[in-house]
Amino acid sequence: MSNQSKQRPRSPYMLGSYYRFEFPTVLSLAFRMSGIFFALLMTPLACLWVLMLALGPNSFNAMQAFMSSWPGTVIAWLSALVICYHLVAGIRHLLWDSGRFLEKPQIRSTGVITVIATLALWGTTLWVAS
Repeated sequence: MSNQSKQRPRSPYMLGSYYRFEFPTVLSLAFRMSGIFFALLMTPLACLWVLMLALGPNSFNAMQAFMSSWPGTVIAWLSALVICYHLVAGIRHLLWDSGRFLEKPQIRSTGVITVIATLALWGTTLWVAS
């Protein structure tokens, strides 16, 4: 029995020396991490912002002051980047769900397009917001 288990193929999802990280793998992990960022950071931040608005002008002004400081600005810029990436990568996944662009070369090229489109959208967002 133990000899038989040694001959079984390894899972393609194993990390480490059995699985090589490639560009699509990194994009897939980044897409999942951007969703986690939404759930764990942006949603509570948005709720806190609305709560401060409900608590009155002094509380809201304190929140506005924090978001205008350099840590708040960094949070806003990173949040904008995450939103842009999650939007563009989500569109890519919708195209995959429709059965398009599923060949390996197409997956790589749409990955490059995703990164370029994300940076262009993020840059445009920061330019319009400033």
